[in-house]
Parts: sequence; C-alpha cells; structure tokens
Amino acid sequence: MVSQLKKRHVFYLSGFDPRGPAFYRRLYQSESAKQAAVNGMAISVGKSAKPSKLSQAWTLQANIGDGTVETRYECLRWDDLIRKHWQRNELRIVLDFCRVFAMCVGNGMLWRFLTTAWPPFVAAVVPFLLIMAVLSLALGAGALAVYALGAAGVSAALVWAGGLGAFAAVMQLGRLMERRMNSYWLLRIYAFTEKQAVDKLPDLEERLDIFAQQLVAKAKAAQDDEILLVGHSTGSIMAISVLARALHIEPALASQGPRISLLTLGQCIPLLSFWPRAERFRCELASVFEARQIDWVDFTAPTDGACFALIDPVAATGITHPKNAEPNAEPRPKLLSTRYVTLFTPQTYAAMRRNWYRHHFQYLMAGEKAGDYDFFAITAGNQTLGERFRAKASVTNFTGLKKVFH
Repeated sequence: MVSQLKKRHVFYLSGFDPRGPAFYRRLYQSESAKQAAVNGMAISVGKSAKPSKLSQAWTLQANIGDGTVETRYECLRWDDLIRKHWQRNELRIVLDFCRVFAMCVGNGMLWRFLTTAWPPFVAAVVPFLLIMAVLSLALGAGALAVYALGAAGVSAALVWAGGLGAFAAVMQLGRLMERRMNSYWLLRIYAFTEKQAVDKLPDLEERLDIFAQQLVAKAKAAQDDEILLVGHSTGSIMAISVLARALHIEPALASQGPRISLLTLGQCIPLLSFWPRAERFRCELASVFEARQIDWVDFTAPTDGACFALIDPVAATGITHPKNAEPNAEPRPKLLSTRYVTLFTPQTYAAMRRNWYRHHFQYLMAGEKAGDYDFFAITAGNQTLGERFRAKASVTNFTGLKKVFH
C-alpha cells in the first residue's frame, strides 16, 4: 500500500552555474505552471526566504485530488564559490583547459571516458580540437596575408597589419562559434573539477560539511515525511558528498525519522570519481552506495551529451557491491531514462536535441506530454521518490549508442 505523503523538504544542489536561487525559483515557478496543463497538479510557489546564510527556500503547495502536499524547497548555495572560480579571461580559460586535457590524456581518464560512454568523451575532445583548429587556421590566415601583401610590394607596416588583421578575424570567428556552442561553460567545469580532485578547493569542502550538518539537523527535527536531496549535473557530485558526510555525522540518519531520498539528474559523477587523486570522493560514493535504506534514483537522457547517461557511476568507478548485500536487492542507483522523445512533439524534440545546453536543463523543465519523468510531481507530489518508481525496473547493460568498447 502506498502511503500518502503530506510534507516534504527538498534540498536542491545546482550544477556549475553562477546564477543563484532566484533564477531557479523563477524557473520552477514558470515551468511548474506549464506542467500543470499536463499533469493537472497546480503548484503555488511561495515567496523566497533565507533559512540560513548559505541557502534560500520557498514553500510549494500542491493540490492533488482532495489532498494537499506542502514542500519546502531549499536551494543549498554554492553559486558564490562558482562565481569566485568563474574565469573570465578567455586565454586563461583555454590554457587551463589544455593543461587539464593533457593531464586527462596522461593519466588515462580520457580513455576511461571513451570506454565508459562516448558522448562525455566527445564533449571533452571537441573543444580541444576546435581550439587547435581555430588557432591553426588563424596562424595560416595571418601567414597567407603576410605573404600576399609582401608579394604585392606594400609597406612592411601594412604587411604586418594585414597579417594581424587576418589572424584576429579568424580568432573572432572562433569566438562566435564558441558562443553558439557555449563550450567555455564546459571548459570551466573541467578546470574546477580538477581542483576539486586534488583538494585545492578548501572553501568548497567547508561548504559541503555545512550542508551535511543542515541535512542532519532537518532529519533530526522529524517534521517531514520525506527529505529529498536533488543534485543536477555537477550538483550530483556535490549531493553525493553532502549525503556521505551526513551519514558520517549520523550513521542512523536513514533508519529513523523521515524517509531520506536521493535524486540525481543528468549526473556526471565520473567526471570527479575517475580522477586518480579523488580518493576521498570515491570513499563518499561507496558510503552512499552502501546506505541501502536510502532510495537513490538516477535519471538521465541518452541524448544528453553532457552526462553519463544510463551508466552506473558506482560500477563505472570500480566500486564493488558489499559482501553483505541482499541477494535480491534493487540496483543502486536505480537507473532510469527520462525518455524525452515521449514527452514532446517531434518538432520540439528535434529543436531541443540541437541545443545541448537546453537539453541538459530539461530535467528541471516541463514537458508537453505526460510521462514517467515529471520533475514537479517528484518534488511536490504525494509520493516519496522510492514509492513513485518502485515498480520501474532499473536499466541494466545499456549500450545503445553509448558504449563503443565492451
């Protein structure tokens, strides 16, 4: 029998996004209104408040049939740290990325990406190839202009001015291509994650400790039926660390009080767990994996090239099942596909697939048709995460177009 949830607390961790909670509140409000036309669930979004210096929250009131569900939606803030590390100097962005790219080639990470799932490999390699191609074309254009102007007998000043102009024109074309692709966002993420892997972000580690303490305090207050921790994109990495540290503070966290649930969306956990020096994070990932009282559902889209879609991040990292695991226990995490193709008209779906950035944010947005994946029903509905997807089987041994080596 499914219990009817009445009160929930959501802790939300965004991806590597300098925009703060105000952006995500507006997004939730506008998209939940669109989704109401699909699922019939009217959600009123309350005013924003600050329960702490490091979070911002608002109340969600969902009317479902004859009942009402109240959800406190709290954004755990690390956008200030992101802005602190949001490199604006384009040359520095490129140099940092090239350094990290070389390290990933040298330590074998790039090969692990390729043998685990090719889209993240492509997402890492294409910017490097683009940078090299633009630089080569710019140098070639500059040299050609110098040669042509020199052969025409113009002054030395005009020769060099023409060469520099041709070089700058091609480089500017490359910048316009980057803006269309939005690749600098990815380049910043790679550089930030490398720092996280080698323990060069003490401010982030301190923040994650504080978030873990907040989660434990909320669980001990026992005011909710469910505490749902949501991590989107690189926020899935942060969610793993927060939950693992909360379990370290209070080992009985999941065995008493409200149901603790973990929802990871568009996860890119191997982006950190594959780093050779990320031992602490791998231990945290193992800790969350072994906490079998906690429901963990991982939603990804096979067409989302910015995530490790339908790839078990625990198994991919090399963490094995504990010896005392139940023989018939559900896979952890439960891997499910958003199946966007069923949620949109063919025209909308085709347009979304051409925009990787939009595609990667669809996890937090409304669909045009009803389906199993409904972010707003999950975060404001009357079922816990585990109950909602209890009957759904986890995707196993997915290959599709993801793996090219076995």
